[in-house]
Amino acid sequence: MKLRLIANVCLIVALYYFVYYVYLGIINPIPALGDSWDYHIPIATTILDGRFLNPSDFKLPQWYYPGSSEAINALFILLHIPLTLSNIFATCVLFFCLLYLAKVFRLQYYYAIIFASAFTTLNVVVRWLNAVSIDVWVAVWFALAIVLLENPKKNYSYFAKLGLVLGMLIGSKYTAFIFFLVLSAFYFKNIIKVLTLSRFLMFLVPFSIFGLFWYIRNYIYTQNPFYPLLVLGFPGKEIFGNYRVWNVGLKYPITMFDSALAEYKMWIFVVILALLWLIYQYLIKRQYHLNSINKLFILGLTNFLFYFTFPTSEQPWIMVSSFRYSFPAFIPLMLGTFLLAAKYKKEELIGYLAVGNMIMVTSLEYHPKLVFIYVPLALLIFYLQKKNLFLAAKKYIKKDLKI
Repeated sequence: MKLRLIANVCLIVALYYFVYYVYLGIINPIPALGDSWDYHIPIATTILDGRFLNPSDFKLPQWYYPGSSEAINALFILLHIPLTLSNIFATCVLFFCLLYLAKVFRLQYYYAIIFASAFTTLNVVVRWLNAVSIDVWVAVWFALAIVLLENPKKNYSYFAKLGLVLGMLIGSKYTAFIFFLVLSAFYFKNIIKVLTLSRFLMFLVPFSIFGLFWYIRNYIYTQNPFYPLLVLGFPGKEIFGNYRVWNVGLKYPITMFDSALAEYKMWIFVVILALLWLIYQYLIKRQYHLNSINKLFILGLTNFLFYFTFPTSEQPWIMVSSFRYSFPAFIPLMLGTFLLAAKYKKEELIGYLAVGNMIMVTSLEYHPKLVFIYVPLALLIFYLQKKNLFLAAKKYIKKDLKI
């Protein structure tokens, strides 16, 4: 019953976000300047007018980025729906994908709602609700990929769906190609057991159309499948300089941590929790079984390590901005934390932590350090609930009134 109440509170907070940002998106239908106008909207328009097939006249090198998820923004333009609502739609889709993902890992229904709400109301998600970007779509395809890879089937429709999802993943962003390789390494044994030539061909068709197409196109026109990135010796253009998360983080560790706290709040510590858990499992207890918790933690930490190679800059607001690239790291890390809490019957505790992490919605401003007030209060409420002090106080008050 308490878990159901906590889940309802989480849904109310999520609905509050939804209504507020839909309102903002409608009254301010023009996206703010920045990446939205630099390349997200131009890529969408090149899809609408067919220029994506002949990119020789592209004005900026960023227009060569993969555009599968940009096609969804193109649909918003075609239907005359404000682009300031596109990320809100993507976040709603992500909520249900995470709910489905939690179900695959056998989280109880209300507990799964808490997980999906906790992630989709993070500052790192909410900050971009009225912007035009595709990072939330990367999270959608990544979550759906795990759903499919966890339960391989021996039919053609399964491999068609897998090809579509993984194609959309690598067809959305260059960084997503790394996450695709990580998923392939983790789930190769699962898939190879049910793979045949005909099933592989069924997978390859949508995977090529929605994913490989962009890399083949770029290679034909620029001799670099990852254009404009300078990788693997291919010719390109340097856009980000030498700024990467790892070297900027080493140079400005306090600012980088503050940015992490701003975006994930207390959930940033799931990185440490996962690391300590794996050390305990493999080095202390010497239990090498790869159960669901261990797999999710290893997957999340691996993606988090790759995140450190992604671009950022020395400006604090860009450090904050770059954390949107880390969705595929924190989805498995947070889900593994929820599974770990369930293992030790601490679902209510993690629920109170989730609410404490979400409560700053009341101000709609970003003051991440207030989480150090809200979370202890949430833990105090949890403690009082466990000790039944609220119930005792209620009985005492009733008795006192009768007197």
